[in-house]
Amino acid sequence: MGTWPEQHFAWHGYTIRDEYRRWLPLVIPVEILLLAGLWFYGHNGTIHFPSTLPGVSVFAVGLAYRIALLFLTARRFRSAGLSRGWLFLPFCTINIPVGGYFWSVGATITLLTILAGTTVEDLREEEPIY
Repeated sequence: MGTWPEQHFAWHGYTIRDEYRRWLPLVIPVEILLLAGLWFYGHNGTIHFPSTLPGVSVFAVGLAYRIALLFLTARRFRSAGLSRGWLFLPFCTINIPVGGYFWSVGATITLLTILAGTTVEDLREEEPIY
């Protein structure tokens, strides 16, 4: 039995689908805000933070959110029997120009991993987890 962050945001352990879904009221608005920030403030598909206190603060909070979501989704993927290797793809900065805009492959993969975490069923107790 550990502390609250260790129970929810550790690389090891399991997160059942209902526990993962409890975080969606926070995850969905934050992802919408991140996509809106990318849309309105992005340059060539990335956001550059200024070296001021507000810029560094927003970057630090966003980084902490991404790491926490990575650990939570890793635990969920382990419970569902999915490979956790897929979780490193959202950190890739691949931007594809589409007209005058850029399509962020990393943001798309992030949304797909959240979708997979909420829809894939848990493994039963007797099935092996790799």
